[in-house]
Amino acid sequence: MRIRVAEKADFPAVMDLYLRASDAMVGTPFDCCWRRGGHPSEELVASLIDGGMTLVALEGEQVIGAVGVNHDLGHDYGALPWLVDATDEQVAAIHLLVIDEAWRGQGLSRKLLLTCLDESRARGLVTARLDATANNKPAIRLYQSEGFEIVGEDSVDVGFDEPIPFVVMERVL
Repeated sequence: MRIRVAEKADFPAVMDLYLRASDAMVGTPFDCCWRRGGHPSEELVASLIDGGMTLVALEGEQVIGAVGVNHDLGHDYGALPWLVDATDEQVAAIHLLVIDEAWRGQGLSRKLLLTCLDESRARGLVTARLDATANNKPAIRLYQSEGFEIVGEDSVDVGFDEPIPFVVMERVL
C-alpha cells in the first residue's frame, strides 16, 4: 500500500469509493451519515482534490482510501475553545477519511491520518481540526489515540428526521 497526493484523474475512483462506503456503512458503528445524493457531494470531493491536499491510499492502482484537507471545516465552529489560536490558513481541516470496506481493520485509517498530519506539518500548518459524528466511536477512538482532543459538540441538519450530533476535535501539530 502506498499513499500519495490525489490528482484530478483520481476523481472518478475517489468518488466511487465514497459512494460505496456510504452504502456499506449505513447502520454500522462506522455510519457517519454519508448518503448517496447528499454528503459527500461530487462538488465537495472535486474541490478537495483540486485544492491539492487530498491523499489517496493505493493498492496497486486501486484507490482503497482517501482523506481531504483544506482550511475550512464547513461549519461555523469559531466559538469553540480551540487549543490553538490560528488563522484559517494555519489550520488543516480534515475531511472525509475513508477506507474501502474490504481493507478495514488493517491500520490503514491510522496510516492515512498520520500521513495527513505529517503533510500538514510539512506545509507549515500549526493545528489539525476535524469533526466526527458522535455515534462513530471507532473514528473518535482513532483520533483520540493520535492526540486529538474533543473541544466541543454540535449538531447539523443533514436531511434526516433530526439533526445529527457531532464532536469537534483538534490536535496541535
